[in-house]
Amino acid sequence: MGGGSTRSGAGSPTSRWTPRLLDSELQDAVGIPQRWYDVLVHTEESPNGIQMTELADRILYSKSGFTRVIDRMEAAGLVRRVRPPNDRRSILVLPTEKGTKTLERARRHHRDGIQRHFSDHLSDTDVKALTHALEKISAHARPLRPGRIRG
Repeated sequence: MGGGSTRSGAGSPTSRWTPRLLDSELQDAVGIPQRWYDVLVHTEESPNGIQMTELADRILYSKSGFTRVIDRMEAAGLVRRVRPPNDRRSILVLPTEKGTKTLERARRHHRDGIQRHFSDHLSDTDVKALTHALEKISAHARPLRPGRIRG
């Protein structure tokens, strides 16, 4: 392969600009970055709250950087932190009503962006091939997710 290309595609312009484009559009349309959207999706999936450490692992973010994200989201009124009475060492993150409404608006824009910038440009054959490839990668990566590696 010429030009120093790698099989991973890490240097691919598409791998860099697509997420940035989606993030920019989400920020312009709803006023939140992609990372906040990801947090809101995970809090929606855990209506009784999700532990900060588990949430940071799920969105692949450092603990200190993630704390700043949650600080900003809490200041914006999108999430709240709660210490469960039975485990004072844990901190749960829950969506607020404003966070839930923001997620609903953001989801429409996010899905539209994925459709316009990604799905619309793939044939049925492309989608099947991509799905097959991603399923293989997911099967490999699933047991390696942070917090699941056993040594």
